[in-house]
Amino acid sequence: MEEIIVATTNNNKVKRIKRLLKNLDYKVLSLEDMGLKNIPEPPENASTPIDIAIEKAIYYSNYLPENKIILSQDETILLEGIKEEDDPKMHIKKPVINKYGSFTDEFAAEYYKDLANKYGGIIPMKFKYGIAVVKKEKNNNKISKKVFAKEAFLSVRLTNQIHKLEKSPGYFFEALIEANVNNNWLRYNDLSEEILTDLDNDLYIAIIMLLKQCDKILDEQ
Repeated sequence: MEEIIVATTNNNKVKRIKRLLKNLDYKVLSLEDMGLKNIPEPPENASTPIDIAIEKAIYYSNYLPENKIILSQDETILLEGIKEEDDPKMHIKKPVINKYGSFTDEFAAEYYKDLANKYGGIIPMKFKYGIAVVKKEKNNNKISKKVFAKEAFLSVRLTNQIHKLEKSPGYFFEALIEANVNNNWLRYNDLSEEILTDLDNDLYIAIIMLLKQCDKILDEQ
């Protein structure tokens, strides 16, 4: 069984990838599982989710052993129908810090709740994901890295109600968003594992395509 290391310190992201891949022949591990919980966070110099994901995957691969698949995921939000000055674009944390002086889940939830309230209580929204995998190999005492990346999307809506913030430490948006399930808008934090997996189908397909590219490399060796 091939091992995949989810290169993030965010436990919610690790849980999400484990949920998506639970029926496949991969063993999904976290940095903590690898004894690397306290690795410094990588600098984010790139300007798109996909480039940041690549940057993170390569960064964490420097700390991880050969012949592992290292998977990283980054995201931003796309908010529809808001003014340019209210659009955080790639800088989800920045307006929160500007307003409150620091970033916490509580401050972030309050900020984006107020933003939704400014636009009538609901803002159509998409998550734009960048996913990258690095296959780190050692051949003839030389280390090589193969890098693959894709994008994925999830359509939801941002609301002016904070719901079960304590349920999603490190991922405050889950407390603010609703998802369309069979033409009904439901609180994201109340959804079952099965429904969450269905909603993440675009993310799942992107990850599977990247893993197949890694498997192709192995088949050619």
